[in-house]
Amino acid sequence: MKQIVLIHGGSSFDNYERYLNSLKNGSINYERLLWAQKWREWLAQEIVDADVLLPDFPNKQNAQYEEWKIYFEKLLPLLGDDAQLVGYSLGAMFLARYLHESPLDSPVRRLVLVSPCYDDESVEDLGSFRVMSATGLEKSAREIHLFHSKDDPVVPFTELDKFQRDLPTATVHIFEDRNHFFQPTFPELKELLEK
Repeated sequence: MKQIVLIHGGSSFDNYERYLNSLKNGSINYERLLWAQKWREWLAQEIVDADVLLPDFPNKQNAQYEEWKIYFEKLLPLLGDDAQLVGYSLGAMFLARYLHESPLDSPVRRLVLVSPCYDDESVEDLGSFRVMSATGLEKSAREIHLFHSKDDPVVPFTELDKFQRDLPTATVHIFEDRNHFFQPTFPELKELLEK
C-alpha cells in the first residue's frame, strides 16, 4: 500500500518563559484566522492512489522534540514498505534530527524536506528541534529531496547549503518566489509524490 505522511510545521521555544512572552507580545493576524486551503490538505484530496496521512503532532504552538518523537514512534509501525515521509518547516527539522539520531530499520521510498531550518541563530522558535547534523539520512530513505525558496522570510535560503553539505546525494528543488510555501496548492510536490 502506498502511503504518504505529511508532517506539519510549528514553533518550539527554548523555555516556557519565551513561549509565554511570545503569546503575550505576538499579534493575531486576522487573515490567518479565515479558512484558506493549504497544500497539505490539497495533496490529501488530489492524490488518490495512496493513503495520505495528516497526523497532528502534539502542541504545534510550543512543540517539544521528545513529545514529537514519542508520537512518531507510535506512527512508524503503521507504515508499510511503500511509504514516503514529507516534513514541512519544523516537521522537516524533526525528520532530519530524528532520522539522524535513529535511522529506520527499513528505508522509506522517499524523504522530502520542505523549507527546513538547520540551526540559524536569527530564526526564533527552533527550541528543541535545532539540527546539529543531517548526515546519515540516506540510511532511512532511498531518495531524499530538499525544497526551498530563495525568498523564504521564515527560514533563510542559506540554510539549504547546510543540508546540501550533509546530504550531497539529495535532489534539490529551488524556487524563486514561493515564500515559506504558504500556498493553497503545491503541484511540483504532488508530481514528485505520484512518481
